[in-house]
Amino acid sequence: MTAPLQRRDGYPVVLTADRTLMADYPTLFDGIMGTIQTSSVPEFIMTRFISPPVPRDGVRARKAPLGLRRVEAALLRAGFPADDIITVAPEDLPAVIGRDTRVVAVASSDPFGLGMSNTTMTDMAGGKLYTYTWFARMLRRLAPLKERFGFRIVAGGAGAWQFAGRDAERAGLGIDTVINGYAEGVVGEMFQKLVAGEAQPAFVRAETLDAADIPPVVNATSMGVVEISRGCGKGCDFCTIAREPMMHLLEETILSDVRTNLAGGVDSIVLISEDVFRYGAPSHVNGVNPPALKRLARRVRDLPGLRLIQMDHANIISVARFSDDDLREVYATMTEGQRHRYLWVNLGVESASGELLEKNMRGGKIRPWKPADWAGLCEETCRRIVRAGFFPFISVILGLPGETPDDVRATVRLVERLYHEKLCVFPIFHAPLSPEPGRQFTADDMTPDHWRLFRLGYELNFKWIPKMYWDNQVGAGVGPGKRWFIQITGRLQTAQWKAKFAWKSKKPWEPTPKRLVTKTA
Repeated sequence: MTAPLQRRDGYPVVLTADRTLMADYPTLFDGIMGTIQTSSVPEFIMTRFISPPVPRDGVRARKAPLGLRRVEAALLRAGFPADDIITVAPEDLPAVIGRDTRVVAVASSDPFGLGMSNTTMTDMAGGKLYTYTWFARMLRRLAPLKERFGFRIVAGGAGAWQFAGRDAERAGLGIDTVINGYAEGVVGEMFQKLVAGEAQPAFVRAETLDAADIPPVVNATSMGVVEISRGCGKGCDFCTIAREPMMHLLEETILSDVRTNLAGGVDSIVLISEDVFRYGAPSHVNGVNPPALKRLARRVRDLPGLRLIQMDHANIISVARFSDDDLREVYATMTEGQRHRYLWVNLGVESASGELLEKNMRGGKIRPWKPADWAGLCEETCRRIVRAGFFPFISVILGLPGETPDDVRATVRLVERLYHEKLCVFPIFHAPLSPEPGRQFTADDMTPDHWRLFRLGYELNFKWIPKMYWDNQVGAGVGPGKRWFIQITGRLQTAQWKAKFAWKSKKPWEPTPKRLVTKTA
């Protein structure tokens, strides 16, 4: 047990994140929009409307990213008194740091702007990512406080991998230790040592706990994010958790986290997983367990006071292994009793070329299907999940190592065949996780076929995203003023993007002729 410090000046342990994470997002898509914006959007629009301030009790944040809430729960379990820990927005740090402060833990999803979605946004929209500029600003503002009071700064979060090989940048930001991985397994002992004045290693690799040992959160999470599984294990070369086996959280932990959010005033939640449709399955990468997911969805939906149930990622292989009846039942349960017609899910197609994926993903993405069958499987699965009621966001990656013109044309043909379905397509630029083995793909590398794919995808996005956004925000209880502001600014951004596409591709933006995209069954 850690003896409580008599707090006279500041909290011993302070938890925070950059403003793109520590903001009041009503839906998951709001949060995604907040973390992909660049300085092409004026900062006053970001801080007032896109990433508005998180609600507070005094200076204590009522909501915080799931990772910080797990750390908070782990510290409490390790014996830290609740009064010695505070989670705050970055702008409130000076109010809670003082002579008694020993540790300031900071989280970021993309501290150097290296994620593939964000590098695509930077290249296409211009400017600097707010995930990068706001994280750096937070650390700069901590610097004089650290010099004065001598506390240690510990960094973590989904973007912690970006610190590898960047010792100078880490030191320049004043960060003493970086935790890469699931921090709740190491923070108890580490923070006890830091509070006692013992220095810790510059880098710590944290392994995940067994499911039974993951502590339920004790306060509400941003966007009502509730983790149902972690890891993946499919081996994709571009993914930071590709070799981390998937592990499912216990139903009781999940339900506890949902109840904690409801008690904290968060009545719309997000079931987070790298593959929602693998929940409850055996550990091998291609297993599914439809009864387990249906049971979990029913138990969550039956909790009183819950509005939206949202989800994020799914894999083509997993969806393909669900029957049509199972898909419809999952959709019906999650949307039951709600005004929610756009239950979206990110489907990772990545490329219609199974041969290209076989090269880049060690086969885990497509097995047990053969490379030649991948495009047909993707098309069929996308149609099936649309018919079941879901709204898929299809991700495709441009510039994967070894990509050929035929690979790009295969993906173009797939999108053309799906063009009349109710779905979106998000092309993103490949960015290696390290300087080797390849360089980052950019707009300058795009061929006419790449631009064709990009335009097809964004024609669908410009058509469907405003409807989805309106639906999700209405379902989450967002007021009409903010909804209309988002719709208006979204149309302005659409015009801006069309102009940028035209400028970068040196070709005017024109709708795709109907005769070139025919409706197919």
